[in-house]
Amino acid sequence: MGRSNQELSAAAAPYVCVRVVDLRAIDIHNLRFDFDLTFAAVLMHSDGTVYHRYGGRGPDSAGSHLSMGSLVKLLEETLADHAAYDRAPAPPRAAEPQAAIDLPALQRRNANEKIECVHCHMVNDAEYEDAVLGKRWKKDDLYNHPDPARLGLTLDTDRQNVVKAVAPGSAAAAAGLRAGDEIAAVGEQACVRTQSDVTWALHRAPFQATKLDLRYRRDGSEQATTLALPADWKRCPPEEYAWRPFKWNLSPSSGFGGSELGRDAKKKLGLDENAFAFKVDYIVDWGKEAHRGNAAKTAGLRHGDVVVSFAGKSDFRSVGHFHAWVSLTRTAGEDTEFVVMRGKERLVLRYKLPE
Repeated sequence: MGRSNQELSAAAAPYVCVRVVDLRAIDIHNLRFDFDLTFAAVLMHSDGTVYHRYGGRGPDSAGSHLSMGSLVKLLEETLADHAAYDRAPAPPRAAEPQAAIDLPALQRRNANEKIECVHCHMVNDAEYEDAVLGKRWKKDDLYNHPDPARLGLTLDTDRQNVVKAVAPGSAAAAAGLRAGDEIAAVGEQACVRTQSDVTWALHRAPFQATKLDLRYRRDGSEQATTLALPADWKRCPPEEYAWRPFKWNLSPSSGFGGSELGRDAKKKLGLDENAFAFKVDYIVDWGKEAHRGNAAKTAGLRHGDVVVSFAGKSDFRSVGHFHAWVSLTRTAGEDTEFVVMRGKERLVLRYKLPE
């Protein structure tokens, strides 16, 4: 991570540090962050004001948004934000408190099986289930906490409010941003110090076409610009969504999954060693989603079969990409053909894609 634990300890010393490993008692109405996470830190005042969020990840690596250097820098710099806030405090208007464990979906689950620990992603799962039952769910809601890449921005891992690259033709490029610019504020986030600060501002922005005010520093002076974001700007391709545990909530679903084959295993089957293929390790024929796996079994799928294409697509980047692609691009009930290897025999199976 690039820095010693002693340096982190020194930077954290002025803070009251609370380590949360079970979300059950956390007030999820007033303390929000990206619950699909690797690691998260929230720096806040005792009155509930959140100064900064830190952590999260991108599609390529669980640690892509994390570094010891950036965390130490954040802790050191937020002391000035805290001092400024104490001179003119403005406590937020708090929502009605709700502990995570009190979500109706988790209460239902807890009644059937005692929940030993509420993991962060379980909050997403429970809120989704309750929204579906309450007919409040919209598919656009799955594109939460969009990565700054949606704007065309790549931010530096260690100096997380500094622009590392701007994609040509992007909203960030149209707004005049350049590599080396330091983002000072965007949208509802009045002070930006981390990538998660930017992500939070994007999360709070409308899904539809909108404009976001942005301030940045260049060559010692602060400047203002506007990000013009098109309709559906939060939407990302399935390969970028694949890492999110939230994908397991979505419909439709194949009803099966497994582990990607290595090069040698693919060669033994006569497959191109660079081609995508995965072995079916499980078929979901249990629980409330049993209809999904049963549909696959009725189509003729067996444990140990090797999937080489699905609905005409064979260039998946990972098994996670396969699952995300099915849920984000297919329609429940559509006639679907998939190809498997059983030994060296090539079989074409068909079914109606289960919801």
